[in-house]
Amino acid sequence: MFCVDFSNIFIIVFVAGTIATFLVNQLLEYLDFRARCKNGGKVPEVLKNIEGAAELFNEEKLKKIVEYENAKYFLWLPKSFCGILLTLALVLFGFYPWIFGIVTKITGMPHSFLSVFACYLLFSILAEIPEEILSLPFALYREFSIEKRFGFSKMTVKLWLQDLLKDSVIGLIMNTLLTLCVSFAFCHFAKNWWLVVSFVLLAFVLLIQIIYPKFIAPLFNKFEPLPEGELKDKIAGLLEKIGFKNGGLFIMDASKRSGHSNAYFSGFGKNKRIVLYDTLVNQMTTDELVAVLGHELGHFKLKHITRRLVLTIPLIFAVMFVLFQFTHLPGIYSSFGFSIEANQIEWVQFLGLTLVSMVWSAVAEILTPFSNISSRRHEYQADAFAAKTLGSGAPLISALVKLNSENLSELFPPAIYVWWNYSHPTLIQRVQALNAINAAQTEKSTT
Repeated sequence: MFCVDFSNIFIIVFVAGTIATFLVNQLLEYLDFRARCKNGGKVPEVLKNIEGAAELFNEEKLKKIVEYENAKYFLWLPKSFCGILLTLALVLFGFYPWIFGIVTKITGMPHSFLSVFACYLLFSILAEIPEEILSLPFALYREFSIEKRFGFSKMTVKLWLQDLLKDSVIGLIMNTLLTLCVSFAFCHFAKNWWLVVSFVLLAFVLLIQIIYPKFIAPLFNKFEPLPEGELKDKIAGLLEKIGFKNGGLFIMDASKRSGHSNAYFSGFGKNKRIVLYDTLVNQMTTDELVAVLGHELGHFKLKHITRRLVLTIPLIFAVMFVLFQFTHLPGIYSSFGFSIEANQIEWVQFLGLTLVSMVWSAVAEILTPFSNISSRRHEYQADAFAAKTLGSGAPLISALVKLNSENLSELFPPAIYVWWNYSHPTLIQRVQALNAINAAQTEKSTT
């Protein structure tokens, strides 16, 4: 009979962590909402002397920014309440043991590689269904109400359904392949599967970097080579100056789905691609686009991605080793209501892996600020690299102001909200840092 063990440390940490994470996010979002209502109609002092900023942040635009951010907040509120209720209900009312019971009736209790794989795959698919169903109405409302109301979404119902189907099929294929590899490790490397799974995860990440640009991304968007002209010539000059070898410069038809703008790199080695959203190209001048790419190239030149990978690799191995230890503890299973005998644990460690991951997810929020601190520092460094490489931070400042205005990003988020949630510095912070670099360059040139 199903019974959650409320005296078990795992269930205590899960419930307490889930509630604490919910409350922290509620407080942070409310503080952000209150600050937005108080300061949303103001233009930051640091922007008032920037050419064109007054037009980009006129009274109508400032009002629109507040309304857009508030609309997202008022959608997030019921979604977050429904989310925590569902998360707790699935655990406290025995959904996962119930699903496991259904899976074992279909496949039989795991006792071989094929039965472990079948159980693991079916359990992972069925376990995600409630959250997927819950997310659908909120995703639909945001896309076809909020994003359309503020002029961003160009999505049709047909295109939305096509994207959903493609996402689901790709996700199922990847989940199946990963589950197959992990199940093989469970069964054939029982005493050190954590080591094998760590290598599998690393290989999987690298494989995605190779196949995504050429095979997955084109399923959703068209990628046209950047046409000949001033923009391509200036970008080529910048790439040559930095020593960046790439697999091509492309424009992506992002405008068929959204008015939001961006640029990104994908792949690695000779497969590195530079992709510009067509919305970005239409919004910015040539110098501004080159400055945006200068920032992204800064991450490459300063080895930010390599450093993150160097830090991530040992972290993956350490985390998998800890998970390996926990999956052998009978308490992790009994705490969530599973009736697993000691001699069965060897065959159901995928359950332990899932349950420990759930406990970790409930408390992982506490690490978010520390990860963001490092990310923001890298963004400042990439901005500085672009400014110094191009001889001035002015084009990047102008580009950042346009990006903020066009994407309706808020201007005055509270410091605590930025510290906790922002992976990038705010527009004000980045402009101030770039102004300091410009002043230093001016002073150096006059001495």
